[in-house]
Amino acid sequence: MTGDEESAIRKPESKPEWIAFRDTPDAAPRPEEPVPTEEIVAGGLAELPEELRNDAMRMRLASYVDRLLDTNTRINLVSRRGTTRHVARFVREGAFLARILHSDRTRLIAPAHRLLDLGSGGGFPGMVLKIILPDVDVQLVEGTGKKAKFLAEVAKALDLPGLSVLWARSEEIVRIESQRGAPPGMFEWVTGKALGSLVQSCKLAAPFLAPEGVHWTFKGASCEAELAQAGGFFRQAGLAPFALEPIPGFTESYVVGIRKLSSSRAAVSRGTLRRGREGR
Repeated sequence: MTGDEESAIRKPESKPEWIAFRDTPDAAPRPEEPVPTEEIVAGGLAELPEELRNDAMRMRLASYVDRLLDTNTRINLVSRRGTTRHVARFVREGAFLARILHSDRTRLIAPAHRLLDLGSGGGFPGMVLKIILPDVDVQLVEGTGKKAKFLAEVAKALDLPGLSVLWARSEEIVRIESQRGAPPGMFEWVTGKALGSLVQSCKLAAPFLAPEGVHWTFKGASCEAELAQAGGFFRQAGLAPFALEPIPGFTESYVVGIRKLSSSRAAVSRGTLRRGREGR
């Protein structure tokens, strides 16, 4: 499912949190000040180590943000209420995850690293990760045709080799590959945003994870509770909590990593869960 043509869209064979203050109880909310692209990009760069920052990456990230905001006036890629604030947050989250992945490379044996982003939408976090980590092979999966087309157009415009876009749902991919008698492609990292509960997210990601691969997703205040509730599922599915990283600047916002064990019978204690910068 990696495809022969980079940055090509394919169809499967079968089918910040903020408060709007008021001057008086009866006054209308003040209009939001848009966040400039330069500020959005700067917020993302602030999450990256120096070795990942360069002018080419900065220009690609700015071009992506501009294209996203322009297209969003015609196609609903991001909420149209407070759009630039949402984009600023998503870019920072994606950049923070890119920093984590950059550190995680040393753990992986594979000479090349492959990442699958499920439900890519407008490109968060998959497109941001590809722009920041251009040497990682990235496959974006998006079930809505208009969004998938946007992603493919951005990939072509920004000249991002090693990036492909698949117009499909993850469940559809698993079903088609199963009918062919072949397992889905294996990835060192599987990412996703807004894929439901942690158990639902892991169910979508697990078929695509290579042994010792990690599913990375974003969680809010319910993170600890969802981790506790998912314990039984993790044991049955051969998964284990791997990392819990609080996202700087946002209250009760986390990047969560769930690892696929080499053996489904392997036991991993709760104490192996990396928390914050202690695990780096």
